[in-house]
Amino acid sequence: MLIRLVTSVALLAGAANAALSAPMSADDKAVLQQQCMGDFTTFCAGLPPEDGPETQACFEKNISKLSPGCQSAIKSYKQNKKG
Repeated sequence: MLIRLVTSVALLAGAANAALSAPMSADDKAVLQQQCMGDFTTFCAGLPPEDGPETQACFEKNISKLSPGCQSAIKSYKQNKKG
């Protein structure tokens, strides 16, 4: 079970980077991991453990189904990236 959790966290870090298509700070990554780990496990768990178009597509496809906290973290990151 612990291995699965560690793998999920590693996958989420890659998913967040791919889904948001930009370098992110350690703080941004931590917020996204905290807010989106459950969503990644629910919607994207079958993906390989690397950044890639499949991971990005998964987050984009499921954006409306993601938890409010995850949606907010992604929206906040995108707004900060623009500014």
